[in-house]
Amino acid sequence: MITCEYIYCRTSFADTHSTCPRCGFPRDKSQLQDTAFLKEVKGLPTTIIDMHQILPAVDNVLEFQLKVMEQFGIEKALLQSVPPPVTSIWGNDKLRGLAQTHSERFWISQFVDPRMPDITNILHQIADMGIKVIKLIPPTGYSPDEPQYDDFWATLQERNLVAMLHTGFITARHKKEEARAGVFLHSRYANPLFLDLPARKFPNLTFILCHIGGSLWYEEAAEMVTLHDNVWGDISGSGIFALQRLLNVGATFDWTKVFWGNDSPPWAYPFNLRLLLAALSQASAEDKLPLLLYDKAQRFSKKFLS
Repeated sequence: MITCEYIYCRTSFADTHSTCPRCGFPRDKSQLQDTAFLKEVKGLPTTIIDMHQILPAVDNVLEFQLKVMEQFGIEKALLQSVPPPVTSIWGNDKLRGLAQTHSERFWISQFVDPRMPDITNILHQIADMGIKVIKLIPPTGYSPDEPQYDDFWATLQERNLVAMLHTGFITARHKKEEARAGVFLHSRYANPLFLDLPARKFPNLTFILCHIGGSLWYEEAAEMVTLHDNVWGDISGSGIFALQRLLNVGATFDWTKVFWGNDSPPWAYPFNLRLLLAALSQASAEDKLPLLLYDKAQRFSKKFLS
């Protein structure tokens, strides 16, 4: 037996298979650059909205992303920004340029840190550009419910910006980037409950809990999404583990406020989509597929991103 090398799968299977029987990840990784190999995933709706995607800083990534979007019927994607020390993924400047040239295919976020000097003016500048989504990563070392950040949250609320925050354990895929940047993340700040107080204090500020708590804090995230009108969740990256656990335990969860995202290089779309299909099928919850892949993202985007 061997183990699938895809980080969000890790299924064990017989070494007679050339691809993982669950997600389709190939043992020959050169196939990842062939869009023909990435084409078919059965059982998907004809149109998809991706609410959490990244663009790796590699040659021709935009062209590859657009081609894969066409293959899978992805109407539009929300692109996530990253902290300035990160060089492997497109950040604020490159995403702003993309927003001007491809606004019909992408929404973009801008990364900020509430500890930045003059952060209030930075937020006003971002809002004045017409950008709607602010990407925040508390695991860079701060607790978002500290009173010192109330002015920050108040400005987001005033300017009708969306706060999109990482939740869930920091996965191993980040270790090399952490070492390169010399910045190490603190998983303990990724518990969704750190957003409970800000969500209460600022009821007109919209929050998205990325990965809905991952494999550790999925119940906390479910409680947040269910009991706060202004809190949504995305099932991206480690969110597939959260989804599996929520379905398995039958947790109370407001499924009207959650959507899907790829959160991986563009070659990973078929693997993440197959994992989503497998999780829903195993729980006999296939009826949730159009809700996660299109319906709720469309509702959210019309209300908050247009």
